[in-house]
Formats: sequence, structure tokens, C-alpha cells
Amino acid sequence: MKSLSLLLVLSFVLAVVWLGQSEASFCSCNLKEKIEVCGTNGITYTNRCEFECTQRDYKQLGRKLDIRSMGPC
Repeated sequence: MKSLSLLLVLSFVLAVVWLGQSEASFCSCNLKEKIEVCGTNGITYTNRCEFECTQRDYKQLGRKLDIRSMGPC
């Protein structure tokens, strides 16, 4: 019984780790929305969703990315 409980806990931990990695690597955005956003890194993003996906990647690297202004850089 203890080994079954340990196996279930281990499976749960692996699933959480795997889901966390897959979430970070995939970010779906509506590419029809064309309200450009200028990031503090000097890059113009097609829309806010695309910016937020990049912002999440920056955060994982320990870097900060904010919106400089709405519209192109």
C-alpha cells in the first residue's frame, strides 16, 4: 500500500513538472488582433498577447520586460 501511495505522489509531481514546462513553451495568440505594443527591449510586438508570451519567457530567464508604449517602437 505504501508503494502505491508513493507511486501516485511521484506521478503527480512529474505531471505537474511536465505541465509547467509545456505551458511555458506554448502560448497561443489571436494573430488577427493588430494593436501593436512597444516593449522596453525596443521590439514592436504584433499585439499584447504576443508581448505577454515574450514577457513570460523573459521572467523565466530572470529578466524584466514591460510595455514602453502602445503602438510601434
